[in-house]
Amino acid sequence: MEHNRDEKREAREIRLGGGKKRPEKEHGKLYRWLDNFWYHHKWATLATLFLVIVITVCALQMCSREEKGDITVVTAGPYGFVTNEAGLLDLKNCLSTYLPEDYNGNGIKDITVYSYSIFSEDEATELENRVDENGEPAGVAVDRYQNTQEYSNFSQYLQTGDAAVLFLSPWLAEEYSKRSSVLVDFAELLEKEPENGAYATLESGKTVCYGIKLCETALWRENSAVRSALPENTVICMMMPGIIGNNSDQEIYNRAIDYVKKLIEQ
Repeated sequence: MEHNRDEKREAREIRLGGGKKRPEKEHGKLYRWLDNFWYHHKWATLATLFLVIVITVCALQMCSREEKGDITVVTAGPYGFVTNEAGLLDLKNCLSTYLPEDYNGNGIKDITVYSYSIFSEDEATELENRVDENGEPAGVAVDRYQNTQEYSNFSQYLQTGDAAVLFLSPWLAEEYSKRSSVLVDFAELLEKEPENGAYATLESGKTVCYGIKLCETALWRENSAVRSALPENTVICMMMPGIIGNNSDQEIYNRAIDYVKKLIEQ
């Protein structure tokens, strides 16, 4: 048995070149330096590489980001701006003329408008059951899943504190009026109870003016672009100051206050 193992070993050594072991290839100085460096500084290198990637991505996003206007405005309701971009552009141009100043100093008074098409269940049902002038069905089905997603996107965006000025459907305005410390009480902001205000009584018993009725403002009466784009029962609301985003910056937030005061003039 032992004799057979010796014969196999000798045969293998002959095949490898007369029984001589091949010397292990030596690595160069650069390889040894890199190997040593990686052994001692692996985690610091990975952390640095991660930061470089994050900074690069952020820089690219900043460079490619569209410049925002002086004020950001949000519209939300069954307004259909997804299919009526011309109406949204006309509304944007009209609302821009109410800016007190060119806040960002680019020489143009301009606003940024973000629009969300959101239906209440009653609004969705009414849209689906519509009939034409001849009494024939002319309804449009509302995708309930898409509607839920749009509502979620709208709520999440408001939490960023990016925008303070809102044009909301009555249903959405009432929904947010019930939430503590979300919408400004215009009676407190204006130090009087507006005649064109939308009011609600909270569970605490306090009555608040959570918005201004668009149809009872000069903005509505004097601008066909507004009347074409927004229903007359739209409510102008304003977010309370926040802890993040533009709403946390007192100077920027004060600009939004001045802008809203121009919009809600009777």
